[in-house]
Amino acid sequence: MKKRTVLMILLILVLSITTLGKAIEFWMVGWGNEMANIAQGLIDTQFTPQTGIRAKIIPLAWGDYYTKSLMALASGDTPDIFSLGSEIADFALRGGLIDLAAFKPAEYAVLEKELFSSVMGPFSFEARRFALPIDVAALVGVYRTDVLNEMGMSIPKTWEELSSYQPKALAKGKTFAFMNYDEIWAAYTVMTQNGGQFFGADGFTSALDTKESVNGFIKYIELFTKHKLPLQLVGVEPFIRGEQISYVDGLWAYPTLSFAAPNIKGKWKVDLVPGTYRDGKLYNGSSAGSVLLGIAAASKNKEEAWQFLKWFLSQDVLAEISNSIMAKINGWLWLPANKKAMQSVNLPKEVRDVYFRQIEACEPVPYAVNALVQYRFVGLALQKTVMLKEDPKVAVLEAAKDMNEEMARRRKEYNRFLVELAKKDKKK
Repeated sequence: MKKRTVLMILLILVLSITTLGKAIEFWMVGWGNEMANIAQGLIDTQFTPQTGIRAKIIPLAWGDYYTKSLMALASGDTPDIFSLGSEIADFALRGGLIDLAAFKPAEYAVLEKELFSSVMGPFSFEARRFALPIDVAALVGVYRTDVLNEMGMSIPKTWEELSSYQPKALAKGKTFAFMNYDEIWAAYTVMTQNGGQFFGADGFTSALDTKESVNGFIKYIELFTKHKLPLQLVGVEPFIRGEQISYVDGLWAYPTLSFAAPNIKGKWKVDLVPGTYRDGKLYNGSSAGSVLLGIAAASKNKEEAWQFLKWFLSQDVLAEISNSIMAKINGWLWLPANKKAMQSVNLPKEVRDVYFRQIEACEPVPYAVNALVQYRFVGLALQKTVMLKEDPKVAVLEAAKDMNEEMARRRKEYNRFLVELAKKDKKK
């Protein structure tokens, strides 16, 4: 009897050690220790007891995550789950990430439907899906409603309407404005509203030379050269003082202003960015992005990593992480890519609804090779036109030419990987 009891205890211990021995490593870019600790607490109290799988989050800074991830990929000593941005195409084409849609087709299809489609572009190459988005960011409009009312104006629904307001605003010593930080995504906003894009659908060509892109680029530049929007903004102080009637910012605009400017409470609101009428429809999209999670091809725990991703990206988990971050970190906003989770975020309903509609209105940024370099060509075209007064059509077409040349070089560099992908497709 004693011998049998001892054997049973040993068997239980072996099974426990085997189960708890399953551990995955998850690199999360953009999170500090406080945010990582919130998620780690949920993992330790919910995910691991439910599944027996341990998962450790390692937060990475934006400044060095790409170099660290690239070195891990080159050495083969990778985490089980990478978190990446626009450079995900390069990791995927190098064979560093698995195709999740092929790995778990039915489960992936269900999960994909729960997420905002506007952030799905950068990791979608033909029928392949190399990642899943965890959070969501976008540009949104911010408006001084009290100043607009005083001047007999309403929140402008289009850039044309905003431009028609601008002369009166300037005469009163005030101005409408665009962005506080990133001109590339401001340009993307107007270009996509006009039907344009940065990249072609194949991921290896520029779309800057299409009629729609050129037209959108010119209209964006004219906001500054023709309609006199300020070229540079200095924080939110002009807005708080009422000198700046509107601007475009990230989704953090609401908590930032609520925290920094209680003196203008009730005098401003967030709303959709001004849009463009095209084919009888108003397009109010801006630009949306996300941190993207992919399973490393070198991982020895792919099944466990997938189980973790399914749990981590679920409605309840993402909502709890988002709300905990906002509750524990003053003025901080982190929004989930899961649409149902977004509806549970602790923001005023009118703000949450605007954010939801703004994200839904955005055009996905396409999958593109070496995207970070390609964005530089757009930035250079903007500098030439706004700062050096060059012809915007000439500048954007030159950027398209440079982008196509760079992408053609990259196609040759990645040719052997593309051949391997084609072979895999034939085997399916």
